[in-house]
Amino acid sequence: MTCMYQSTKRSAARASPPAWCASRVFIAGLLIIAACQSESYARTAYASKSASSNTLPLRFKRHNFDAYCYNTLDCQVVYDGTNHTRTSTGQRSGPPPSANDKERTWGGASYLDVKNFPAPAQLKWTSLDGQTHEDSIDLSKIFANERVLYSVPDAQIPDHSFEGPAGEPNIFIEVNDRTVSVYMKMLIPTKEPQIPGNANSYFRDDLIKAWSRTY
Repeated sequence: MTCMYQSTKRSAARASPPAWCASRVFIAGLLIIAACQSESYARTAYASKSASSNTLPLRFKRHNFDAYCYNTLDCQVVYDGTNHTRTSTGQRSGPPPSANDKERTWGGASYLDVKNFPAPAQLKWTSLDGQTHEDSIDLSKIFANERVLYSVPDAQIPDHSFEGPAGEPNIFIEVNDRTVSVYMKMLIPTKEPQIPGNANSYFRDDLIKAWSRTY
């Protein structure tokens, strides 16, 4: 009986793992869990970075500029020390193009790479009724947050299109009889063609009104 009891006791002792072995197994399990969590965090961070690869909202630090006069007897728009409406100064200007033609005929602004923002634009013009007007247009107030105006949903802009400042949008001042308006226009790439079947239409460059006043 004694021998059988001792043999059984020794067998049970051999079957029970020592404490240091169980500790190692426990630590190994913790390391595996930590590694899985780290991988999960890394994937989440990568996905977040990929989803926000564009610097949003789009902002600008420099811009292009132009000005147009319509339905005036005389018109002068001076910005950054330059008269941008020489062809309308001292003579009558014609009617404006239609909204669709305006987007096409204005194209891009001709006065390039202006740092935000010079002194306010100085306007002096005579409306069709013969009345003379003067005003200053402060673009630094109209675009105080330096955000680009566009109509494309952010989710439709291809990844990595804009990282950091978005580039130079076109800013226009329009004098039309007794009304002055400020517009912005910038080419924004898109993930899908804007004209179905047209491989050259992966963009929008809408002309967006930012400010207007009638005198």
